[in-house]
Amino acid sequence: MSIATMQTLHTTDQSAQLLAFSRPCRQAEPFSDSYEHLKALELEATMLLARTYFKRNSGGKQDQDAALPGFPLVNSSSTLLEVQAHHERVAAENRRREEASTASGICLSFISFCDEWELDRFERQVVMLLLMQYTAPDFIALYGNCDFERGRGNGMEIGTLLSILCDDFREQLAHRHYFSVVSRLFSNDLISIYGSIDDSTNILDEKVFLPERLVRFILGDNNLYNSCFRYIKREKGSVSLEQVILPSEAKDEVVSCVANYLAGRADGSLDGLDGFYGYGTGLTLLFYGPSGTGKTMLARALATHFSRTIFTLAADDMREMPGSYDEILGTLFREAALQGAIVFLDECDDLFEDSGRASRALLLEMEKARCLIIMATNKPITLDPAIERRISLKVPFGIPNAAIRRGIWQALIPDAVQLAPDVDLDDLAHRYQFSGGLIRNSIFLAINMLKPGQGSLLTREALEQAAAKQVSTLGDEQQICRHITPQVTLDSLPLRPKQRAEIKNLASVWKHLQGSGSGLAIIISATDVTAAGHLAQALAGECGLKLRSFEYEKIMSLSDRDHMIDPVTQRKTTPLDYAFSPAAAEASMTLFVDREGMMDLMLNQDREQMADQFMRELLIRLRKQSGLFCMITTEVSAHPQLPPEFNLLVRVEHPGEETQLKHWEQLLGRLSPEEEHDLLLLAEQHPLHLTEIDFVVRQAGILAAIRRMDSRPLLGELREVISGIRKTSAVPLLFGGE
Repeated sequence: MSIATMQTLHTTDQSAQLLAFSRPCRQAEPFSDSYEHLKALELEATMLLARTYFKRNSGGKQDQDAALPGFPLVNSSSTLLEVQAHHERVAAENRRREEASTASGICLSFISFCDEWELDRFERQVVMLLLMQYTAPDFIALYGNCDFERGRGNGMEIGTLLSILCDDFREQLAHRHYFSVVSRLFSNDLISIYGSIDDSTNILDEKVFLPERLVRFILGDNNLYNSCFRYIKREKGSVSLEQVILPSEAKDEVVSCVANYLAGRADGSLDGLDGFYGYGTGLTLLFYGPSGTGKTMLARALATHFSRTIFTLAADDMREMPGSYDEILGTLFREAALQGAIVFLDECDDLFEDSGRASRALLLEMEKARCLIIMATNKPITLDPAIERRISLKVPFGIPNAAIRRGIWQALIPDAVQLAPDVDLDDLAHRYQFSGGLIRNSIFLAINMLKPGQGSLLTREALEQAAAKQVSTLGDEQQICRHITPQVTLDSLPLRPKQRAEIKNLASVWKHLQGSGSGLAIIISATDVTAAGHLAQALAGECGLKLRSFEYEKIMSLSDRDHMIDPVTQRKTTPLDYAFSPAAAEASMTLFVDREGMMDLMLNQDREQMADQFMRELLIRLRKQSGLFCMITTEVSAHPQLPPEFNLLVRVEHPGEETQLKHWEQLLGRLSPEEEHDLLLLAEQHPLHLTEIDFVVRQAGILAAIRRMDSRPLLGELREVISGIRKTSAVPLLFGGE
């Protein structure tokens, strides 16, 4: 029966009011805010109670002696039809004012919530009643006075809700499906039920309630009360997109994808896809790559750029949180959907385990998600296939090239900090193959190293010292790598002129090859490894490089189980791969020190034998490497079978006899003519490097002190020590004499 028909049947004052209401009315006034709208909804919900109360009590014929609950707009003389008319009038007025509010651009939180979850008329009324039963004291008291159900407290029985919202039993049967486990209200956790349900349960007696987080959203209370949010970081982004230096194509793709998604969520164009696909339309991005490459920074920058809250949860924190994975992730995702926030799951490797509890819980939430999800991992990923299908876009984050690194150095210098004129960011970008995280650490450390009174001026020296500290602490748990800055130069070494010139030419060849991306591998052989090491240092310095030095025997002795952390990718790697990984300090020579002469043994084996030994793995790395590699070793026998992976064998020449004699005399002191003659014969028979002469004199001096209590050794004692360290009287030279 329509409102107009009812008006003709009743002549009471209230009927007259209804008749007046049927006339053309003025344009509806929009609600001023959500609070006024909720007060209007409370009246609408109260009239639903009144209608149900009048239906249950003799068709609306009230006992004059019975106390009528304090319903507005009605009294004991009101009829059921009048109460129904009042309810319809209030509901219609609310709908008109809601439309006027939308047209005026006034956001009503209850309407936004219902629109977001695409609730139909019946579902909206369920939420409205449960909201009032949770938040409106007058409604709660009135509901209790109606004696619709035995219990008290938050929530309503399903049977009571059906009787309030449905006109008859047939309609109640038709609407029972709204409370099934697969209904929109339950599957999206918009309402919850007390206890559990089994085959013995009468569904009509079960009480449902509106979860607290949904009540907060509708009331406009963005504070978090759930205990799990003690572990979930909530923040507004503070990083601008301009501070995130990535390849422009990758960055633009991510920003465009997120912008389109958020626009689709805002204008409702994505809502239809939920029903079409049968599950949620959350946008899931996977950021993967080494630590410090910008994954977290980009997530925060997206929050800043699109004015979104970002909820950050690390997988490790989930183990400390109360509740199951399902409860934790469910709470997080629903809160993000309510607030239009971003879910950022950091270091989420455990969530990718196939068929793990966390993986199943994540999959369930991704199925229903209506928000932006960003997952990040530092490790190579093996995804559960079901989760992989839910990832919309995978974004790799690699170690930045020199051009990108230069941009990162520039972007991470605070505005309040000035750079000294000697700072060369291009040089820093080329010398240090840093991720963005290491660049930030270097700048931060350099700023904190400034002494009081220095102001905010960053010098080249401060930045280089800070960067060097980053390099020295990366990944070497086994302590097999020494970082060396060359301390000797070619001009300072006692080299013959021709060899000095050839080594300088070798440095020029390397610089040329560096531009073409080709590597260079050399062997430096000497009767004394220390002398070979000095030449390697001088060569590195001539090439503008530092050194990463490894003991060859230790590399060989470590097994593949002795995993190390790659200094650039921050992933586990074997010792040999660690040695050949791109160094954080990009401008470095990789140096292997063979003190035991094992290289000579290997070079004298044929290729078949060599393939069965450690050398095979070394040669594989040499074929792939594009840097400067140097193996220093003891004297290599004549005409070795040099593998093609090595470009050159350099035998370090002994200094000229005159240089050797001067060094002998400097250590032994003033010599008689006879001693000088004997020493000349010694130098001719046993040419030595200066470092070897130092060793011989020191050892012979110890013998002299023991035998004669004299610190000055005799010639025989010198020969005795030499015979212990040398088996031959002369060494063929690769290059000619002086």
